[in-house]
Amino acid sequence: MTHQSDARVVAIISAFHPPADLPVRVQALNAQVLHTVVVDDGSDATGKNPVLQELEALGCTVIRMPGNVGIAAALNKGIEAALAAWSPDFVVTLDQDSALDEGYIAAALHTYFEAKAQGVEAGLVSAESHNGLHVPLLTRRAEFPEAFDPLQSGALIPVTTLKVVGVLDERLFIDCVDSEFNLRVRSHGLATLIGKGCNMTHALGHAQPMMLLGWHVSVLGVKRHVHSHPPFRVYYMTRNSIYLWRQYGARFPGWLVRRLRFQLESDIFRLLYGANRKGQLRAFVRGCWDGWLGRLGKIDPAFKLRISA
Repeated sequence: MTHQSDARVVAIISAFHPPADLPVRVQALNAQVLHTVVVDDGSDATGKNPVLQELEALGCTVIRMPGNVGIAAALNKGIEAALAAWSPDFVVTLDQDSALDEGYIAAALHTYFEAKAQGVEAGLVSAESHNGLHVPLLTRRAEFPEAFDPLQSGALIPVTTLKVVGVLDERLFIDCVDSEFNLRVRSHGLATLIGKGCNMTHALGHAQPMMLLGWHVSVLGVKRHVHSHPPFRVYYMTRNSIYLWRQYGARFPGWLVRRLRFQLESDIFRLLYGANRKGQLRAFVRGCWDGWLGRLGKIDPAFKLRISA
């Protein structure tokens, strides 16, 4: 039986045009894990990216995908390589703009083994807070609280979970990959725990002021902002959210209703106040249609060009 003191953890990072400061974060991460695998998702066909070369100099394994295959496929490739080379007990998946606080992995492992000793089987352990702010919980009344919808970034996943529930769904390509995996984990009776004391620093993306006739909109005295996403991301978010409803609505209706509220609020604000509203609307409508029909995979290139114009 594996114990916390001898648990083997390998980190898997999905990268795409990796930022210059990634090696600094990876160097700190390497102090917490057995090894780090970085999978470049088709942005370095020539093998000359200086950031990836620096990561290789740090001892990381760098896998260069021949084309853009999406975050799920990239992470799965890294997981496959990790299992073959290091036989880890756990993998931790990360985005290229995420950083784990010192002691994150040890704290996540402590939560996992403490819960296991109490008869709670964890399918994964995720961050308790992002940028110092606590994540939403599934329920507050639990000895071992579960995250409502944990990100894949910062998720410590036992290899036993991957053997039981499978890897990430590559057909979703980008958005909702973590949500689908969470629901699949719960479908097998496993918990999505938060790691006590685990904080992850994560980029929040670009937010623009919500403007109405030149006035910065306030709600309850708080000035509101709209997180901007290009239309092709709106397509994936919409399509894959509807796919989640079709796959898991009967089993997790309360969870999906709660998530839908967050999604609709974001969609309405983007369509009213975001950039390229025409392209966003077309992406939203097409996403609804393809999601209902179950059309998954990478977005049609011609349609992506039309909504981005």
